[in-house]
Amino acid sequence: MGIKKSILLGIGVGVLLPIVFFIAIQIGNAKEKNYVNNGVLTTCTVQTVLTVNHRQQVTVVYEDANGKLVKANAVLNKSVYAGEKVQAYVLASDPTEVYYPASSFWKYAVYVIIALFAIGAWIPLIVEIRQQKFEKMAEQLREMNRLERMKRDRNNVGNNNRQSNFDDNLPY
Repeated sequence: MGIKKSILLGIGVGVLLPIVFFIAIQIGNAKEKNYVNNGVLTTCTVQTVLTVNHRQQVTVVYEDANGKLVKANAVLNKSVYAGEKVQAYVLASDPTEVYYPASSFWKYAVYVIIALFAIGAWIPLIVEIRQQKFEKMAEQLREMNRLERMKRDRNNVGNNNRQSNFDDNLPY
């Protein structure tokens, strides 16, 4: 993989994707905080559960402060079945939706997965940079050896006449 592809992969998956995920998580956390801080914890009875592509669309019925039964869509962040009683938050401004916050375990699991994506995306870039560094060092070493050979050959050209007449290995 070339350095340009590695840089694009590192920036795209290692920087932009985690930023988008963290923004989405923060928006979800703001919604959750709104329900927890401003909502009323209410006992709801699951009326219908429709499962589509491993996602549940749940309708619940609960009794409001006036004693009137209210049918609402539910965001429960857990698997439920019809007839089950659940505790969920209801906002006075939107009584047709109830919300049950996700557990802390799943929140941390999402953070860990996003961090692993970010780290994993930078690995090809780091490998490519190191490989190019080693190739540059090898090229510099080859150049130094070439210059050393040229210097040695230049010295040997001037000494060839002398070596033909004299033997440098003699002790005198």
